[in-house]
Amino acid sequence: MRKWLFIGFVVLIVARVWAAPMYPTKADEADFISWFEEAYSVQCEDESCDSFKLIGDQTNTYVNQEGYMKQSSGFFTFDMEVRRLYRSVEEPERVGTIEVRWNQDSFEITEETGIFVASP
Repeated sequence: MRKWLFIGFVVLIVARVWAAPMYPTKADEADFISWFEEAYSVQCEDESCDSFKLIGDQTNTYVNQEGYMKQSSGFFTFDMEVRRLYRSVEEPERVGTIEVRWNQDSFEITEETGIFVASP
């Protein structure tokens, strides 16, 4: 009986050590916004970054016209996908779309068009 209890305890410890590194790799909206500001040199004007200005271009404010943020999580997996379309308030013809996916420890760009391609 003690042998099985010991084996069960060892299996429990190994499972916990194996699963522990997965917890810190979950992203949320704040992580996306922090990454977005850094990757595209933008200054968000609200906490969900529904509007922003490109750093160096203080004449145009861009607002989120449409988009989504999907999150799914399981016991061993976590996926996050963000897609946003931004349009300039002052110059409506200036638009840009961005789509990113969380890839274990960082965001991976899957699509970028318009203002985001020309950004530094």
